[in-house]
Amino acid sequence: MQAIRLAASAAMTLILLAFVAILYSPSFAMPTGGPQVGLGRGALPQFCVVAGAILAAATFVRDVIAMRRTGSIVGPMAISESTEPRRVVVIGFAALLMLVAYVTAWWLLGFLPASVAFLAATSLLLLPRERWNMRALIPVAATSVLFGVGVWALFVYVLQVPLR
Repeated sequence: MQAIRLAASAAMTLILLAFVAILYSPSFAMPTGGPQVGLGRGALPQFCVVAGAILAAATFVRDVIAMRRTGSIVGPMAISESTEPRRVVVIGFAALLMLVAYVTAWWLLGFLPASVAFLAATSLLLLPRERWNMRALIPVAATSVLFGVGVWALFVYVLQVPLR
């Protein structure tokens, strides 16, 4: 099982680095801002691209070191024998695809609708299909809208950073 976990870690690292490479050019094409105007619309995407690359590499290096030292990868995420490695990789890959769709939607539609849709889609991806009912979907929708509007309001009105 530990070999599968290391292989999944390697696969997710490669997939994440591929998406970082794809998002690098459009993210760094956006203006970052300056002393007179403050943060530009490119600051957050650029930070996310750089942070994603660093965290992906650091996580994989941590997993390799742990595997060499102890023969297993330990950490807060426990993988039981009943865990389906294929499902883990599919969910991880779907989440990365949704992130690319989010960046594209933000560019086309603006921050608020793209963020609300991204939050709702991510929540539904992580919610097991058998739990999809009105009792679960209403909090997903409400949380997505409230969190998206809250973050938008924080940036626009408190930090004075316009989000398109």
